[in-house]
Amino acid sequence: MFEMSRLRTLLLPVVVPALFFAESLFAETKTPSLGYTGAPTDHGGQNCSTCHTGNPLNDPSGSLKVTVSDYVPSVQQLIHIVVQNASASQWGFQITIREQSDETLSAGTFSIPTSMTTTEQVVCEDGTQYGSPGPCGSTIKGQFAEHLNAPRGASAAAYEFDVAWTPPEQEVGRLQVYVSAVAANADGTPHGDFVYTFKQTLSNVGACSLVGTPVFHNGFSSGSMVSIFGAAFQTSGRQRTAGPGDYVNGAYPTELGCVGVEVTGPGITQPVQIPIAFASPGQINAQMPEFTGVGPVTLTVLLNPGSPNGVGSAVATLNTLQAFAPAFFVFGTSMSIAAEQAGTGSLVADPAVVPGASPAKPGDIVSLFGTGFGDTSATFVAGQLATGIASLTNPITVTIGGATVPSSDVLYAGLSPGSINGLYQFNVRIPSNAPSGEVPVTISIGGSQTQAGATIPIQ
Repeated sequence: MFEMSRLRTLLLPVVVPALFFAESLFAETKTPSLGYTGAPTDHGGQNCSTCHTGNPLNDPSGSLKVTVSDYVPSVQQLIHIVVQNASASQWGFQITIREQSDETLSAGTFSIPTSMTTTEQVVCEDGTQYGSPGPCGSTIKGQFAEHLNAPRGASAAAYEFDVAWTPPEQEVGRLQVYVSAVAANADGTPHGDFVYTFKQTLSNVGACSLVGTPVFHNGFSSGSMVSIFGAAFQTSGRQRTAGPGDYVNGAYPTELGCVGVEVTGPGITQPVQIPIAFASPGQINAQMPEFTGVGPVTLTVLLNPGSPNGVGSAVATLNTLQAFAPAFFVFGTSMSIAAEQAGTGSLVADPAVVPGASPAKPGDIVSLFGTGFGDTSATFVAGQLATGIASLTNPITVTIGGATVPSSDVLYAGLSPGSINGLYQFNVRIPSNAPSGEVPVTISIGGSQTQAGATIPIQ
């Protein structure tokens, strides 16, 4: 059984018109306009050069140096921000740190060292130009640290700001640091100033601390997604879904949320870690590699891989390697197939199972999602994203409500474009005479069939 936590993520870039504030340097001295660090989800990635003009961005006559380290969850570090230009005598900055998988979300919390409280402040995004004073609550997406009463200093001297940052309590994948700083000429206008920007990616280097004894349960084939069930794969209430910030060279990671899965099998004599798409306290979704031939497969779940406190499950010897192991993804613990209205992203399910979803209607074209359906016309290494159309090379039979769907109404059968290549998509037209209710659906291939009892709602 597979849990559909999120089959795909659609990133819809919103271009926000540039906001040019016709205000004096004095107005920006107290509180700079919020969201001008260069973070792409804030004002389209603009920085302080939106207001401060007259010189090239990152002019070589000066510099911005930021000292920040890879993070250990919950362990505070002091970030040093040093801006310098021989023509400047007044200084400002703004910093934000975002989750790379969703850059609308700030990561961790800022605070201001006692020695800097007259020149720095924490500001929370609230939809206004200047934001609200920190500390920021847990529901605030955007959090910034910035200058207050832009300090003056001797010309040609570097000025240092220090910001305390406490990373998230738990590993959330890679983080992105954005800083924009101003070396101003203090002439009372925003003209003739120098603007510098900085960007750095941070990784989790804290020791993982998971405990537990994993157990495997699922039939599988080469390249298929598998679910591994057990306990204590993550701390209680936490789950991790791999996103763009976790990808490595355009592929899903082999470690996610301090969890790894290692296998051997036909053609793979040395243990290899396999791509992971999802990890929760009781379940891991991963993708098997491409095996050659038949024979036993061994599987080990690794908690805290590579750490001194690493824990490995007992080695499971699996004898369920099959040419085909077709199975639908389902919503949560239900038997409702993970489905959507084709091309729209609107989920097909009973709203009591998935809030906001709705049943399909006769004549609708729906996309059904599953795994274990074998070879396709284009091939990919396990964990890679399917970059385009990749149709199945073996024929299938689809039934809805016990009736076979004509092949002309199976509009696509293959890998789901843009998704991990173990995810298959079937675009199927619902028959005009389909019954109402929770209607059973099956897909057969090579003598194997999807799990019994899987349904979609039709009204």
